[in-house]
Amino acid sequence: MPRRRAGSARAEESATLPANEERDERRKELDASAVQRVFKEMKDLVRSLEGTATTRVSVRAGALEVEVERQPAAPPAAGVAPARTESVSADGVPLMPVLAPLVGTFYRASSPGAKPFVEVGDTVEPGQQVGIVEAMKVMNEITSAYRGVVTEILVGNGEPVQYEQRLMLIDTQGGRSE
Repeated sequence: MPRRRAGSARAEESATLPANEERDERRKELDASAVQRVFKEMKDLVRSLEGTATTRVSVRAGALEVEVERQPAAPPAAGVAPARTESVSADGVPLMPVLAPLVGTFYRASSPGAKPFVEVGDTVEPGQQVGIVEAMKVMNEITSAYRGVVTEILVGNGEPVQYEQRLMLIDTQGGRSE
């Protein structure tokens, strides 16, 4: 009589199980620490894909399969950060924020040691470059949508930024010609 390997009897047995029972059997084999580890890695992967066109990610680790799907974000208009909310200074002057159009690293200058694009007190015009956000080794120009005076820079050079994070505030009444 031919010898059977111990694993082959189990394989034959599981082949005869209906699909739902087979899935239940695999779930029992998962341990909690493995599941937590896979979920942590999945979260890290999803975070690293923010700001990209990727909308669906699937990960399979042994018997565990995780799939995440998100709605694609509307693309920002040519590097101009949209204004969502305005702030008000202590004097009651409206301050408009320049927002990060994507996740990345904010830079105030074109290269290390170069003069920053803007400083507090500088007057800016619509379309003027005020910074750079690097994402996946691509430098994305950040431009002002407003005419005004830069009143505060909220993010330091080389700091990571999130989508629509405030980068700086602009006093839109300070730059108006009357």
